[in-house]
Amino acid sequence: MKKLLSALLLMTSILIFSQESKENKWILKLNTTQLVDDFSFPAVMISAERMINPYFSVSAEAGIQIYDLSKIDSVMLNSRGFKANIEGRFYFSKFFDKRATPKRNQQFISLQLFQRIKQTTDILRYYPTSDNLNNEVFTDYFGVKKRVLGVNLIMGNQISILRSKKVILEPYFGIGLMNRKIENTDLQFDEAKHEISYGNHEFFRNRMLEKGSGNFLNLLVGFRVGYKL
Repeated sequence: MKKLLSALLLMTSILIFSQESKENKWILKLNTTQLVDDFSFPAVMISAERMINPYFSVSAEAGIQIYDLSKIDSVMLNSRGFKANIEGRFYFSKFFDKRATPKRNQQFISLQLFQRIKQTTDILRYYPTSDNLNNEVFTDYFGVKKRVLGVNLIMGNQISILRSKKVILEPYFGIGLMNRKIENTDLQFDEAKHEISYGNHEFFRNRMLEKGSGNFLNLLVGFRVGYKL
């Protein structure tokens, strides 16, 4: 899946850059919600959308992690991350309302393939399941390597503002499926011998442990701002 996504990104880039048109059909966008995405990791994500015709477009988006909100005393793996997606869009509002003067609001539906790669250091607090007379709690610093691949079905609205109609706002939401694979390093915790001490956001630790690997439902909502070149 990872190789397929990389190949699709490459082929799409070659396709959209090789096409010539008398009109400029490019839109550059910044994904503002990804700047504060603490659920996966915050990233600066830039996308380029190319109109194939008035109703269909292809968009490629990529970004890297810009900061880490966690404060860890011991570092096992330096925190870094990468996100990328490729998206095919159908502007159904244009297709079903073929007026000579385009509207400022253009609704679309799209199919998106996405990938996220992340590594970081996390912390886990736990205690033995038996003979813990002193109520001793252990602190474990460990490395996390995470890879997520998936597909989303997205609906959104591309809104042109200002008199020039070149500045766009793009709210969107979607649902999809993702496959998450997690690898832990330097982890002393043993589920057969220890029990997690919940608290300090321990409820979300399954997202960082290997047992959190698998297939999951993916929900998303976001907002982009862009400029038509």
